[in-house]
Amino acid sequence: MTQTIKKTIAILLLNVFFGLVLQCMGSIAIAKEMIDRKPLVILISIDGFKPSYLDRGITPNLKLFASQGVIADGMISVFPSITFPNHVSLVTGQFPEHHGIVNNVMFDDTIPDQLFTLSSRQAVQNPAWWNQANPIWNTLARQGKISSTLFWPGSEALIQGRQPRDWLDFDGSMSSSIRSEKLLSWLSDSSKERADFATLYFNEVDTQGHHYGPESKEVNVAISSVDQALGELRLGLEKLGILDRVTFVITSDHGMATVPDENVINVLPILEKNVTFKMQWYGPIAGFANEGKSNEADFLNQLSKVEHMSCWSKTKPPAGNHFNHNNRIPDILCLADTGWTITNDPSRKVLRGQHGFDPNNKDMHALFIASGFQIPNKKIGLIKNIDVYNFLCKLLQVKPDANDGSSDLSDIILN
Repeated sequence: MTQTIKKTIAILLLNVFFGLVLQCMGSIAIAKEMIDRKPLVILISIDGFKPSYLDRGITPNLKLFASQGVIADGMISVFPSITFPNHVSLVTGQFPEHHGIVNNVMFDDTIPDQLFTLSSRQAVQNPAWWNQANPIWNTLARQGKISSTLFWPGSEALIQGRQPRDWLDFDGSMSSSIRSEKLLSWLSDSSKERADFATLYFNEVDTQGHHYGPESKEVNVAISSVDQALGELRLGLEKLGILDRVTFVITSDHGMATVPDENVINVLPILEKNVTFKMQWYGPIAGFANEGKSNEADFLNQLSKVEHMSCWSKTKPPAGNHFNHNNRIPDILCLADTGWTITNDPSRKVLRGQHGFDPNNKDMHALFIASGFQIPNKKIGLIKNIDVYNFLCKLLQVKPDANDGSSDLSDIILN
């Protein structure tokens, strides 16, 4: 074979090789583009945000989301209208009696050495407290999808052996803007596939509402801060080139009501006469454990004579509150009238703003906005947060796990 022929063959082989390389690079680029362009659902919670806060003229970004999508008149929380139970219901479609997170403070005889409180990192991360729940990030993982959760109750614990791929220990000092920035950093990380589902949690509106009340200037400052962070999130997603593929589901867990200093229901005199009943919960909803297995009827009769609250045995709950089938629910429950609080210590400071009241009360109604990819433009009436999980599954095109919700929200918005 002559040198000329050899040279010609070598050139042809090199051309074929480089052609294949370019073809592979093109395929990789196309595959990456498909991954980058896949839909993303972001579930956002603004803790303690009342729908009426939108009328204060300080939420241009939330108003923009609402104007381009669906806004509900309000969202009815599950009972009790408290932070952890409602956040878990939003991502499970389960009532608290079924997912097991029945309050922000819990006692459980099967976990005898630990009290569940929000300030206890060990308790919050202990899988034993969460083994009844089935959150959406587990639903998605079982069906091959990825979750990035920034501060959502339950995401810090292994639940049925799983956690979201991305998560953080809760840090209440992290500003709302930094939270949006952190989520964007996860979504833009080129070293790993982008998530299909993400969460973002803001607590400052709730915190200021507790300290200063829902009508305070401090709450308005917090509302503006969160709204700004949402604008930064939207802009960041636009810069990533994926804004048109993002569905935003913006919620809160409950509302907030003003409680004057004088609106205190003191049950200490009754407890002193009934020493086998121990108060486990105080506030708008009070819970009493019957540690001596005493006659409940007499104790309830004494409580029933106290004004501004109603009480019942957990074995005979009010119709529709779905709050009796769990050992973590105290034996006797009392619910204060909206604007009142129950205590066994009259010297305890009264929080200016509180929640935990009847979820049907307008002051307890939560926020619901859906906007972006897949979402039409309409206003809807009152909805139930127990239906949000099924709605999220519909958006994400996954089969929901067994739950207590319905398809009502999906049907109203998507059909």
